[in-house]
Amino acid sequence: MPRHYREACLSKHLLFWVQASEEDIKDAYERATEAFRLGKHSDPSLKEAAESNIEIIRKAFEVLSNPRLRAAYDELGEEGLNTKWEVGHRVKTPQETRDEYARIAKEKQQMELENLVRSRNDIVINVNASRVFGYYSSPTSFRVPVKKSRLERVLGSLRRTEVMQLYMKNSFQTQLGPRTQVILGSNMTSLSGIGGGSLTGTIQHTFSDRLSMEFGASLLNPGVSVIKATYNIDPDTYVSGTVFTKQLQGPTPLVMTLGRRIAKGATGYVTYRTGEWAIGSWGLAPEDRHQFSSMSLGIRSLGTKDNYQVELQAGVVQSHLMADRTWTIDDSTRIRVGTKMSSLAGLSANIGGDRRVTEHTKLGLAVELALSGGVAFNIRVMRLGQSVTIPILLSTDFNTKFAFWAAVAPLCALAALDFGLIKPRSRRRRADKLRELRKVHAEFIAKQRNEAEEAIRLLRDSTTRKMKQEQEKHGLVIVEAAYGNLNAGIVADVTIAVQALVNKSQLVMPGGHSKNHILGFYDPCLGEKKQLRIRYEFQERMHEVVVADMDHVALPIRSHIVSS
Repeated sequence: MPRHYREACLSKHLLFWVQASEEDIKDAYERATEAFRLGKHSDPSLKEAAESNIEIIRKAFEVLSNPRLRAAYDELGEEGLNTKWEVGHRVKTPQETRDEYARIAKEKQQMELENLVRSRNDIVINVNASRVFGYYSSPTSFRVPVKKSRLERVLGSLRRTEVMQLYMKNSFQTQLGPRTQVILGSNMTSLSGIGGGSLTGTIQHTFSDRLSMEFGASLLNPGVSVIKATYNIDPDTYVSGTVFTKQLQGPTPLVMTLGRRIAKGATGYVTYRTGEWAIGSWGLAPEDRHQFSSMSLGIRSLGTKDNYQVELQAGVVQSHLMADRTWTIDDSTRIRVGTKMSSLAGLSANIGGDRRVTEHTKLGLAVELALSGGVAFNIRVMRLGQSVTIPILLSTDFNTKFAFWAAVAPLCALAALDFGLIKPRSRRRRADKLRELRKVHAEFIAKQRNEAEEAIRLLRDSTTRKMKQEQEKHGLVIVEAAYGNLNAGIVADVTIAVQALVNKSQLVMPGGHSKNHILGFYDPCLGEKKQLRIRYEFQERMHEVVVADMDHVALPIRSHIVSS
């Protein structure tokens, strides 16, 4: 059962969340023990239930008023209370202790994930379809031309498609220790019937929080090796260097980068590439070099949703200005737009996106336009670390007609696929999953409902008295409160539980946690989105508010007034 559905949630019995201050904890403890005081209940069964709740409240107060135990519970739940930890020094502050527990939990989870061997495969198939869409004249024939059907003409055009290049890359990554990883990779290329391949090995090691290094080498001829190091000068600044060697035919090409965080989520960087160079007679002659020196200045953002990058490069052979932006539309869809002005290739642009079509499969479509390179359309399918990319060259020259249809047709096809197949199937799967969850958790929900009803019986008398006091002074009176899936009508009546939280004509529910942890609440629809609807009177005027399960609640508020 998920952690937040476990029976014994200590904070639930104090009518607040674990983020509360020490004063809030003490105040909630006093109010909770007063509500369950044994002398208030004449029914023996209610007395037994009240005694049990008081014992749990005392235990909760001991945990949440102890900084070390509270830190363990905040980060690890009840498991943190039942485990012997040797963390930090006795004089550490509560925040330092909490950070230490968080670090241990994070490292433990990371180790469990990284101990698995991860595999990745990439296949790229470059297709030339320019002769399919462009003008093509067949060889001259003296025979009488034969009239062909539309289907035959289409099939004849498709036969003019050719595969220009095939590229395959495979890698396996495994963890040798807490700070060391090994990656074995291979790649194969076939171009116009001529192929080649290589086998590489890479070792990555983190020496400290500041220094990490990587060493890679080709295990087949020609021998090429790479050494890379990254050093964090401070939390906002880093420097990295990469050295390439190839049979020591000359001085090794170097790539050096200095980066610094200049805004929240944004890093500025400067990169210098030496290219291939020579010292006297040691090194390649200028006419034999393939890599040339350049300097780049840029800024990039790697946020959780929207990313962007802008870069200006000045080089001996090529200079360019590049910019691209990625938007995350929802949990399944991303859109990317980019442009580049190069001294060699001129102006080019691209637009594309990807969408999750199944739980583990993504489909990506993109269009690339270049004034000097024509129009190309890319299709990419990704699933569990495996990807297949098919760039299709539609025209070797820039053509506005191809550019328009290459952009519009995929969008229309993707929209039709989304609305006609993906979304209906997702809705059906979600409905089936919800029905299964309701069936599987029926017994658990019933048990939680019984516990909530028992708590409400205990709170009823004290809450009724509190409600009368609020009515006499025209204060905050909860008329009705419902919690659950409001649209589907699967809700729990939590009117008394909410009224019990009212203190001095005010109601505050901190956000960030599910409200099913409140005493007198339970989750009537596991796995579904829940809301809380509260109708209340204040100063003889009716109010109403609907909030999401994890949102903060504060009453009364003038904007909640219901128009008469």
